[in-house]
Amino acid sequence: MSAKPAEIRAARAFLRKRDISTKEIAPKKFANAAKELNKGFRELLKSMARMRAGGQNQSAQRREDISQAVSKR
Repeated sequence: MSAKPAEIRAARAFLRKRDISTKEIAPKKFANAAKELNKGFRELLKSMARMRAGGQNQSAQRREDISQAVSKR
């Protein structure tokens, strides 16, 4: 499933609006991930932030919740 050019432009605008560098998150990959997971940009970004912040201290239940959310396609 590949994102259309309009979706990639929307992802780029979304990321720029939140001062996120396109070097940190590629708009094309971000748009493709949102499309594959059937999530909006905001929801995808929140999920990514939760995963990144979790680290080793993350509870088993939270890891399971994130894993289930990501695996739903």
